[in-house]
Amino acid sequence: MESHRALDHALRVQPASLGSATGLGDITVSAFFSPRASTGLLWGAGPVVQLPTTSDPALGSGKWAAGPTAVLVKQAGPWTYGMLWNQLWSFAGTSTADRPDVNRALFQPFLAHVAQKGVTTTLQSEATANWNASGSDVWTIPIIGQVSKVTRFGPFPFSMAGALGVYVAKPDGGPDWLLRTNFTLVLPGKM
Repeated sequence: MESHRALDHALRVQPASLGSATGLGDITVSAFFSPRASTGLLWGAGPVVQLPTTSDPALGSGKWAAGPTAVLVKQAGPWTYGMLWNQLWSFAGTSTADRPDVNRALFQPFLAHVAQKGVTTTLQSEATANWNASGSDVWTIPIIGQVSKVTRFGPFPFSMAGALGVYVAKPDGGPDWLLRTNFTLVLPGKM
């Protein structure tokens, strides 16, 4: 078995209609254990942990949370498709403030095409289910189109991406659309 790690930390901007806030969100760390040999379908499973590192209470849960995660990925020529899933349950708070417990799932199906010169076009969703909510407040489902390009930043691989999405399901008062930019610097384990 091999181990792979993923780290998600984002600069978040919350719309004024929900109480304007800008800052850093919670950090989510995932570790995947997967077989060394693959026959075309890659898979991994392991733990996911949420660290309550938000810089503004409106942008995070204020809770430590953990649970299982899994990923399935298939590559066929220039196409990559699959699904990432995780489930988080809170187990501790960060202050004496009364904050809701976390009981949230993420479902992230994706389809990507890599074209010439490192340009990737991706269609995905980042559907979340808040199992503690009720009615129309349970699901948040954006459909997201993204274009990214791999280049170099000095000696390191560097990826730039831009995305636009529309929410097909959202809690009352939730956003209608999203706009995202990503910059990823890849640091190799050995140089």
